[in-house]
Amino acid sequence: MTTTPNTLPDGFDPVTLEVIRMRLDSIVEEMGIAMIRSSGSPVITEAGDFNTALFDPTGRIYAYSDYVQFHIGSGSVAVQNLVKAIEGEPLAPGDAFICNDPHTAGASHPPDTNVISPIFHGDELIGWAQSQAHLVDVGGMTPGGFAPGAHDCYAEALRLPPGVKIFERGEPVEWVRRILLNNVRVPALFWNDVRSLVASNNTGIRRLLSTIDEFGLEQFRDYTRLSFQLAEQVVRDRISRIPDGTYTAEEWTEHNGHVDELYRVACTMTKRDDQITFDFTGSSEQTDGFVNCSYGALVGSVATAIVPILAWDVPFNEGVMTAFDIVAEPGSIVNPRPPAPISNGHLTTGARVSRVVTKLMNEACRGSGDDTVRDRTQGVWGDSWTGGISAGTTDAGEYFVLFNMDGGGMGAGAQPDRDGLDCAGMMTQVNNMLPDVEMNEMLYPVLYLWKQLNIDSAGHGAHRGGLGLRFAWTLHGAQEVTQTVFAPNAQVVADGFGGGLPGGGSGHEVWRGTDVARLLADGRVPTRDTLGAEERELLEINQQSVAIRAGDVLVQWIAGGGGYGDPLLRDPRLVAADVRDGYVTAETARRTYGVVIADGTADEAATQRARAALRSERLDGDTPAQQVPPTSPARSSAPRRDADGWYVPASGARLGTGDDWRDEARTVTHVAADRLAEHGVRVRPRTEGGRVLIDEFYSPSCGTLLEARVRVDASAS
Repeated sequence: MTTTPNTLPDGFDPVTLEVIRMRLDSIVEEMGIAMIRSSGSPVITEAGDFNTALFDPTGRIYAYSDYVQFHIGSGSVAVQNLVKAIEGEPLAPGDAFICNDPHTAGASHPPDTNVISPIFHGDELIGWAQSQAHLVDVGGMTPGGFAPGAHDCYAEALRLPPGVKIFERGEPVEWVRRILLNNVRVPALFWNDVRSLVASNNTGIRRLLSTIDEFGLEQFRDYTRLSFQLAEQVVRDRISRIPDGTYTAEEWTEHNGHVDELYRVACTMTKRDDQITFDFTGSSEQTDGFVNCSYGALVGSVATAIVPILAWDVPFNEGVMTAFDIVAEPGSIVNPRPPAPISNGHLTTGARVSRVVTKLMNEACRGSGDDTVRDRTQGVWGDSWTGGISAGTTDAGEYFVLFNMDGGGMGAGAQPDRDGLDCAGMMTQVNNMLPDVEMNEMLYPVLYLWKQLNIDSAGHGAHRGGLGLRFAWTLHGAQEVTQTVFAPNAQVVADGFGGGLPGGGSGHEVWRGTDVARLLADGRVPTRDTLGAEERELLEINQQSVAIRAGDVLVQWIAGGGGYGDPLLRDPRLVAADVRDGYVTAETARRTYGVVIADGTADEAATQRARAALRSERLDGDTPAQQVPPTSPARSSAPRRDADGWYVPASGARLGTGDDWRDEARTVTHVAADRLAEHGVRVRPRTEGGRVLIDEFYSPSCGTLLEARVRVDASAS
């Protein structure tokens, strides 16, 4: 059976194809609704940190829900490894298996727990229902399952390999349940969430069997097979519009929980015809810290970037990933072996994988002759989960674990036609949600003092990267908690694209001995400017066992997304609106955007003079030989190539005919934290080891910023 993306083979009805496809999508969405309604965890109900999916008997994806994309990898590997582990064992309707081990079951990290149930049509196994969610605690050395202090995986959690049966013929396997609940800190919440995963699967099984009864098993198989093929063909068609070639990029994971070192995530992307290979050879060896990325999380992190770039409108099934090969050396930070700890690898190294794939696709898509593919370029997202986990006992004597899902408030990368989303979440979080302040205050002994946009985080550009979140809370109903924190996007921040500047970083402080109680007693709202403190303690990038006591305040700020295009190409009216709305200061408007604000609006003549002065400053005082029109329609300053060589879209200035336009650009290098501070962007400086630099490439003819690239000088480590 052969076809193209625009035609169907004989005998297939397009209406039936779409009905079955949409039915599968609605089933996995209904599974998610069942999980939310039966779970008691705000991680699931408030933040949507889960996925649901249906698979065929061999582990190929029928349909996948739009919640967390890197679970595509962990869920697929979990089902495939389960199929291998239980081969030949008896199965029955009502059975369910549980697993969470990243090394053997493909989990992204131990709290992300899979429950997988077989689907029978009569006596025939026809598929698997899979539900996965972050459970609040899974044992191990620290509450919440993140263990910065772990030196091996045995300290992180109770590890469940594939093949552990938790339900048999619809009833709990009691001895397994007892073992699990004996090893977690919040057993009632844990077991209720396991049951919610089973309920999700049961919902999917009922709905899928009803669908098969309606269409017939053979017709269902034929149409799902065709859906796989069509999805693959659409993606391959788009890949074919990218220039053949070999592209390289790297990212860096920060701080492994023990030492503030940088760990390389390297990737070579080879594109030939309609196939792409991602080769991560050259990445750092696995470490004894919790930043190693499981293979399941690696696959999911690649998918996280690929799906919105090349398959944004393709219904996700197994066919989407068929055109991509992934190579990763065993024993590396992106494919570790036991006993490597792994409890935060997906949010650190995995997020860097998504960022490095985004950078590779930016470089490849910018050379496409197809406008649609070229417009898939973007600023890099502020991908990192800036986490905080609090554990302690309330004044009423109840033990609690708060995994604060406000950590998902990072900014998105700017797009070719608009600013990045504020507080968008990680690139992988299609349905990112942030918890209500009132919900966290109701469930946990905390009182929020502020929760607002972090204006120190935006990647400036013709289109501005999305802002991250910043917030603060103090204890209210408890005397002390033990805090675990991680801020993996503190020093090596997200790149912009086409002249857009990098976004800001993340971090935590504990303000000790504050006057919060006095301010509240006086009826005054504590703010960042009015709250006094005896000490402001900057925490390590990753740290555990931090004591926070009554009267202390935990302050957290979260990374922003990279910008798109030279900031001097931003519409002055948008800059003026940003100043009025508090997104940027008037000083940043002048220094970074060259926009002079008077009475809340942009002064046109003064702005033209300011921008001309900034372009001259970029060229070391020289007057640009070629001018950029004040109303240039080009918002990206990424160089393009035509028959005469490279040119700058904003001005038409030429950049030579060589293989790399950078050879003709004026290059200036700065320490990234210092340089971005000049633009009002907060990045944590490195005090030792490899320096984090920013290379700025300017057109020598017109002074346009063509690229601003974050780079690690590893030779200094």
